Amino acid sequence: MTAVAFAALPAAASQVGDDGSDRILIADPSPALRSYLLSGGFIVESTERLEALDFSLVIVALPKHTAAVVALNDLQAHFPTAVLALDDSFYLAQDARLLHGPLAQPGQVLAAIGWRSDDGDVGKPIRVGMIDSSLDPAHQALRGAAIVPRTFTSGKAPAADTAHGTAIAAMLVGRSNDRSVVGLVRGTTLLHASIFQNSRQGPKASSADFLRAVDWMLKSGVRIINASITSPTKNAVVLYALSTLSREEAVVVAAAGNHGPSGPPVYPAAIESAFAVTAVSIDGNAYPHANTGDYIDISAPGVDLTTTSPRITSGTSLAVPFVTAAIARMVQRCGVSPPAATARLQANARDLGPRGRDSHFGWGLLQAPRCSPTATQLSDRRHPRSVPAD
Repeated sequence: MTAVAFAALPAAASQVGDDGSDRILIADPSPALRSYLLSGGFIVESTERLEALDFSLVIVALPKHTAAVVALNDLQAHFPTAVLALDDSFYLAQDARLLHGPLAQPGQVLAAIGWRSDDGDVGKPIRVGMIDSSLDPAHQALRGAAIVPRTFTSGKAPAADTAHGTAIAAMLVGRSNDRSVVGLVRGTTLLHASIFQNSRQGPKASSADFLRAVDWMLKSGVRIINASITSPTKNAVVLYALSTLSREEAVVVAAAGNHGPSGPPVYPAAIESAFAVTAVSIDGNAYPHANTGDYIDISAPGVDLTTTSPRITSGTSLAVPFVTAAIARMVQRCGVSPPAATARLQANARDLGPRGRDSHFGWGLLQAPRCSPTATQLSDRRHPRSVPAD
């Protein structure tokens, strides 16, 4: 089909994607689909093998004068079994709204989850991944931290604002101080993928760059990935790629989103293979701007915290590092896989809200890792969660 034929499709389908995507991602396209792309006026911009994710990613630009959704619908109609999607955008899961409450002191925050920060590193060294904005390696909280950086921004300059990435990195591997929660897994090597570019909507990242970052981390031995980021779109290629995580015994720990209780699911948190984290106060009260849904797995502190940035004090993004750190500790000290660690954290969470798992708190408030949950706890509580429909 030519570009002219695309333009003749119904006008109702000609709207551009929600984030203005002008690229289509295809996983392992068949020879017939490749031929169709060439004859239809698509431009194949790149073909790359994502080795750890075990598929070939093809990125194509649209035919001239063709809307993205129109082109995508046509390809789906002609190749219904193909795995393809727009190159949808990811956003930082930060929340600019301040709650005006007194900021919790680090000791109060750690006490709420029974976390001891002074018991030293135990077990073999591991690597933890973080997909986020750029960070400031010269920040005093990150001096001496073992951080391996890499940028995935499709050849464009990364967004200049480093506040979010610095805050999350400091929570994970930063130097101890009395002003903010830092160094939850101090001494761990942090692989940091910067994927955000500037846009009119603020820092924005592409699905392709997100997948490149995940692939790099898996190839580098990372099995726990902190993703304080969200996308509003259930992207078929991202779902296809992350389906390999269970085989790799890896987990993406993801922010539940800050769009309020009636907000739609966000991704990757709502993907079955991810571990979705929502934010609560140190008293166990729900963050009023947090998403809710069946995909929520666990709660962690994320309200009125002190961080390396006075602009970043609340949000589901801040809750994620607590859970990432807890999984890392269990892998190090208990000798379990990351998926097994998530099951144990669910089993040992402090129940909040209605009895059992619920759409506001998941299994409840994260508690400091333990190495010996009962078999009954695990068998009773480790249930697969439903994945939101389109």
